[in-house]
Amino acid sequence: MSQAAADQLAAEGHALFEEQRYAEAAARFERAATIFPSHHPAWKGLGHALLCLGRTHEAARAFDRAIGLRPDSATALWGGALAHADLGNRLLAQNYLRRALELQPTWEMMARGVPKLAAFLQLSAHTASRLRTVLGPYSARAYRNAADAGLVIEVLRVGDRPEKGTVTYASLGLCDCTWPEEGRPRVELLLASTADGEVYAQVVANVAFHLIANRFFPEPGSMVRDVIAVLDAPGLSQRLPHLYFMVPRPWGMRLPIDDGPPPITLVMAVPVSEAEYQHWKTHGSRSFELALQAAGADLADLRRSSAL
Repeated sequence: MSQAAADQLAAEGHALFEEQRYAEAAARFERAATIFPSHHPAWKGLGHALLCLGRTHEAARAFDRAIGLRPDSATALWGGALAHADLGNRLLAQNYLRRALELQPTWEMMARGVPKLAAFLQLSAHTASRLRTVLGPYSARAYRNAADAGLVIEVLRVGDRPEKGTVTYASLGLCDCTWPEEGRPRVELLLASTADGEVYAQVVANVAFHLIANRFFPEPGSMVRDVIAVLDAPGLSQRLPHLYFMVPRPWGMRLPIDDGPPPITLVMAVPVSEAEYQHWKTHGSRSFELALQAAGADLADLRRSSAL
């Protein structure tokens, strides 16, 4: 059949869609796309109708076809972002939304009113891509704050970083927090461990939640007491109950990882013992770091005993 027939079916589909007769609209669009597979409006209309019917997987496939035919279709990109966000395809949803907003910048306010899209407009969405660039591919797990279920920190896991046999755990979401002191960069945490385990991801998430709740910026050279002790992690919480912040030299990366505005930087989180805490408190951060170095402390060995 001809394109003219597909045009007629698509027009009927649009009229039915406006009347909120989504199932009938989807049938018209699907028929149009079947008889003329390169019909962009049919695929786009099918995606929107299926999305309204809750048939999200099929809607995502229809939008993908529409975008393949017309990469500059803002409405198809918008629909694709919605569908893939529903499916948890974060990278593709974020890509489609970014492209839609480049074509239609005024839609940003509309996107901020849609919770599943608003998340992609936070600074952490951009930080995620920067961390993938500087650290490499990662897996991620989300942690919700016990006191505020709306507050979520993702913890990223990267194997063999900063060196072979070591795992990097990184926060993602702390960078969305602003600080009382003017001029502070946004920040995420890095923790290196020669052992791999859920408890180390929990340390990163708990520290991030603590910093947000107390509006405490993790300045290199500063310390937080008992932030690991409260986890009651067998062994670790007793041996290394406190956390010290350092410049993340082991990763050998340029900081900040994004010049901004706002700039985004990284800080190394180092679990420390009570004796090490007391040395820092008495002698200051420079003496403390020199003492750790002189003792040959492996700061990525979280099964270590106190070095001081």
